[in-house]
Amino acid sequence: VIATVKGDVHDIGKAIVVSLMRANGFDVYDLGRDVETDKIIEEAEKADADIIGTSALLTTTMPRQKELEEALKSAGLRDRFKTIVGGAPVTPRWAARIGADAYAEDAQDGVLKVKELIGQS
Repeated sequence: VIATVKGDVHDIGKAIVVSLMRANGFDVYDLGRDVETDKIIEEAEKADADIIGTSALLTTTMPRQKELEEALKSAGLRDRFKTIVGGAPVTPRWAARIGADAYAEDAQDGVLKVKELIGQS
């Protein structure tokens, strides 16, 4: 499952990630842009997803990625899903700080990181 977080309507990068993931044989549930945290979790559960990916292009929407990590913990689901974050202002330091499992520099790196997360590397 992948989404651009609530408050952010930038999704060109996410669309490239989705295309590359699908080209590499992954089933991708693209929830679009400006997606609420609760909706991301709900759809990940429905899809029986392995990984939740979030994109944030604005520094003002990056806290939504942290919100997802906290919501997963609160719901007792943090161990159920691996998480990966990306977007122009997002860094490996941010990913580590919020507790995400991985950070993707770009779409190709995202494919590699997802393969690592599911043990296909």
